[in-house]
This record gives sequence, C-alpha cells and structure tokens, in this order.
Amino acid sequence: MKINKTLGFSVAALGFLALGYFGVQYFGRNNMFTIAAAVGGAGAISYVLQKPAQPKAPSTDPEPQPTPVKTQRRRNKL
Repeated sequence: MKINKTLGFSVAALGFLALGYFGVQYFGRNNMFTIAAAVGGAGAISYVLQKPAQPKAPSTDPEPQPTPVKTQRRRNKL
C-alpha cells in the first residue's frame, strides 16, 4: 500500500508535536529549549564541518583514440 506524501508528512508533524508536548510536560519548558538548541547546534556544526566532495584527480593515462570507421566505396556498375 502506497502512502500519500501529504498524509505521511501530516502524521510525522503530529508525531513531532506530540513528542514536543509530552517532552515539555516531562522535562519542563527550559530543558526542552536546551535540548532543541543542542540538537540544532549539533546539526549546524555537522553541516559546516562536512568535507566537500573531492574533485576527481586527472588520470595520467592518455585517452584512447576513437577507432576509425572504414567506409566501403560504391562501385559504378556498367
């Protein structure tokens, strides 16, 4: 069964809202702000520290020359 993207997004959003609500009830508002800031900061730091993709080093081997295509000449029939 294929789930609609909008339905999946809605369920995920409601899940995150419920997690935040119950987290505030359990940990308190200030602790949840601290947790959110720590997770956001960790995400920002990991984004900044990602190594950029290394460009592919040029090969020292010469590129192979394309194989010439032989064409047949048409003979004039008498």
